[in-house]
Amino acid sequence: MAMTSHARRIARYYAWLDRFAPLRAVREQTGSQTQPIHRALRDPAGGPPSASVVHRLMLEQVSLPAHPRVLDAGCGYGATAFDLQPVIGGDWLGITLSPVQVDRAGAEASRRSLAGQLRFECRSYDDALPGPFDLVVAIESLIHSPDPARSIGNLAGHLDRGGYLVIVDDMPEPGLSPADASELALFKRMWRCPVAPPAADWRAAIEATGLQLVDDRDLTGLILLGEPGELRALRARLQRRAAWLGLLGLDLREQADIGGRTLELLQLCGAVRYRLMVARKPAG
Repeated sequence: MAMTSHARRIARYYAWLDRFAPLRAVREQTGSQTQPIHRALRDPAGGPPSASVVHRLMLEQVSLPAHPRVLDAGCGYGATAFDLQPVIGGDWLGITLSPVQVDRAGAEASRRSLAGQLRFECRSYDDALPGPFDLVVAIESLIHSPDPARSIGNLAGHLDRGGYLVIVDDMPEPGLSPADASELALFKRMWRCPVAPPAADWRAAIEATGLQLVDDRDLTGLILLGEPGELRALRARLQRRAAWLGLLGLDLREQADIGGRTLELLQLCGAVRYRLMVARKPAG
């Protein structure tokens, strides 16, 4: 299926950011020392902060068959699949709009002799997909959708009976002050997030598909956040750098970093919450 204009913009955005990713593929330990993936969280069980914590948390309310069929909708470099496939097994399909991510994830699957269990394809989560799946995960990816309700409907439509949809994403609080709303607008612009719905809209979109919400948790308190003054000073430096690089059309890396620092500031003041939602398709 041909990409929409928004999908093409996202693809170009990640094509540029991929230039700055480490050259080697994802190794056994996910997190900041390898390929960029979702953020590290403090471990409620007392372990070290890790990007793998969210994987364990999202499976707590999920009961899967012995050999599940799994879709990672917005897989990046495949770190979720590499972390969880040895735990839950099954056949995985990771989809991303970035050909570079597909190539690197595929090379890593081959290196680990997992090419038969892990496949990666360049496509949108709004496309027709080859399900049905027992589990669909979307970690920090649906926020880029221009129509999140439609995207959720498409993913839910590819679940098998009794299958699960797991969403982990940043969700603004309702009734923001003008100052926080302005910060949110900056974050959305920098990270190419046209809608970024609040939690109530995500729940409504899930329920409209006929899925049943079985878990809804605020994980914001587990995020490793910086100090407000330092974040603002760093963002100001990035904005100055972006101003002159933008004259050459070379400021996408800075835009991404500005968005990241702005998101941290929004999370620190409680304007945006990092939430986990798990929904199940009725088995009957």
